[in-house]
Amino acid sequence: MGRSGILPILYLLVAIAVGCDGAADSRTEYFEVGKDVHLSCNNVTWTDALYYIWKINITGVQCLISDGPSKPNYNNCTGGKVLHNTTRGESYLHIPSFTLRDEGMYTCETAYRGGAYKAIITVVTVVFPDLTIRQENGGGQRFVVCSAAGGKPKPTLSWEKTWDSPEITEKSTTNAKGTITMESWLPMPKNASSDNVTCVASHPVWIHKKNITMLFTNQTLQADINSDVANAATSVAVLLIVVLVALLSYATHKHRSKLGVLVGHCCQSAVPSSTESKEDQEVEEVEPYESYVQRVNSIYNSSADLFGV
Repeated sequence: MGRSGILPILYLLVAIAVGCDGAADSRTEYFEVGKDVHLSCNNVTWTDALYYIWKINITGVQCLISDGPSKPNYNNCTGGKVLHNTTRGESYLHIPSFTLRDEGMYTCETAYRGGAYKAIITVVTVVFPDLTIRQENGGGQRFVVCSAAGGKPKPTLSWEKTWDSPEITEKSTTNAKGTITMESWLPMPKNASSDNVTCVASHPVWIHKKNITMLFTNQTLQADINSDVANAATSVAVLLIVVLVALLSYATHKHRSKLGVLVGHCCQSAVPSSTESKEDQEVEEVEPYESYVQRVNSIYNSSADLFGV
């Protein structure tokens, strides 16, 4: 019987052993992108094991890896996934340079001297979020905003002090790479005194919760009030400028209309004066000619008398 025929028989024997006398385990494990992963099934050593079978389901694509002291070994998985042993002889699945494409369901089934074991392991990529805190204004309300950006799995946010506000709003955004950004918006009362506001963040892979604090001093509160006053003053100033421009535009238009009427009257009164001046000029030009003719005639008459003409 060939290797392809032996494998189903061995798999069936392991499945029967697990179903009858095996312990089942279900767990979730988190791994960072870019790091090598060593995924253990149990602590049974290689010398005590009869067989290991890994069934891997990644986004609907299934593959299988099997190995054991009695052979044969089988592996139709891609991405460099192989079985290795530790220095103590314990078997583990090696995943080199873990990526988002390696997320999925990993089922390990093994038979050993004295029993069998089955583990269903959900493998998840972990990305640590960036924790920040800031202040926002909107709709006449001030908020303290706690943000855990780019985390995977989704982080959890809470507040040490809420000013007894029941209106805390949480916003969740899924990013392009599959990470999640969580924001918690805490309304800040108008009569809030200077105090510390602390946001508490927890993540499935963090052993301890992480805190981030914003300190509100009297200067900060006064700056917020001054900011509101400045915004109101700016709005009033803009309105006054708009009204002033409109009034100037109206006054300029009205002044131009009156000026046009005056110019029309001036032009009409100036036309006759120009005509009269032209006539006076023509008279002045004609009078010298008549005087010249009279003088010529006088000289002619005197010459005639002299020569007895």
